[in-house]
Amino acid sequence: MEQRENLLDIIKVLFQWKKPIIYLCICVGILSTLLSLLLPNYYQSTSIFYAASMDQVKPGQIFGTSTRDTDFYGNDNDNDRLLTIAESNEVAEYIIHKFDLYKHYDIDVTNEKAPFKVKEKFYKYYKIMKTKRDAIELSMEDTDKEQAANIVNEARVKIDELYIKVVRDQLGKLEQSLKKNIEEKEIDIAQINDTLMHYRNIYGVYSTESQGEKFAEQILSTESKLARELARLTTLEKNSSISRDTIALMRAMAQGYKNELKTLQSKMQLFNRGVSKVTILEREEKEIGNRLGFQKVQLSQLQTTVDSPISGINLIEAGTVPVMKSRPKRSIIVVSAVLISLIFSVIGILLFDAYKEVDWKEVFS
Repeated sequence: MEQRENLLDIIKVLFQWKKPIIYLCICVGILSTLLSLLLPNYYQSTSIFYAASMDQVKPGQIFGTSTRDTDFYGNDNDNDRLLTIAESNEVAEYIIHKFDLYKHYDIDVTNEKAPFKVKEKFYKYYKIMKTKRDAIELSMEDTDKEQAANIVNEARVKIDELYIKVVRDQLGKLEQSLKKNIEEKEIDIAQINDTLMHYRNIYGVYSTESQGEKFAEQILSTESKLARELARLTTLEKNSSISRDTIALMRAMAQGYKNELKTLQSKMQLFNRGVSKVTILEREEKEIGNRLGFQKVQLSQLQTTVDSPISGINLIEAGTVPVMKSRPKRSIIVVSAVLISLIFSVIGILLFDAYKEVDWKEVFS
């Protein structure tokens, strides 16, 4: 077997086979053109958006207890959550039933594998990805250009809805927790009020701040009056000119002051026994009341947030009806087919020429 290593020999062989090569390439080009013309046109609609930051619904941001500035654009975690929701079965099933893709993709709904087949075809044309600039790009290909745009926009709305539903569920749990805490504190305050009323009735404590001072002032005043009356009584009793009625009256007044002083001292003792208990309960009531008031404000803010419109995405570009088809690229198909046929025909001819003198029967035997 003669080995042809010379480039001129290779060119010579190819030149001898130039007509078959040209005819083959022309046939392949015509055939690929006809086949590419039979392929349906697909149109791609794309929507681009950023994940919104969930700082706007975080308790620390809502209640003003966070020292960090609020971000309006989400981070990688927010993007990952959006991507996970976008790729979920819930979104796929919603779009499939919303646009009746069983009929659109000509899939028999009675077939037990129909749900698998329709999702497989749907995900073939439905794409979502994160761009190099951390935006989310959602695209849909379809032979109907208007439907491609409608699916993209509807899918984006559904993704946002599901994302917000997750957030609202978390806020709902926080709201229920706050309501439960508020109810418990209201019960605690009611119990404290009942106990305070009971102690006040028993110990006569109505004002822990001023009542003790008033008792002290009254006792001092009564003691002073009693001392004055006793002194007058002692002096007047030595005077024989003073009538017995006057003396009796003064003794009665002195006894009244004694009784008043005894009563005040008894009340003071009772007050002292109960003032510490009442003070503790009042302080506890105030602390619980302050926390209760703060939590009611938190609940009001939270309910305002839950009721207010929240968006999980920052829309950059909505899906529009495409003007140009996305595929097939017929010129690329034809050129690729012609180039492939040219390469394989050249390789085949060179192999045929290189081994044409081999006795294959002898080789096989």
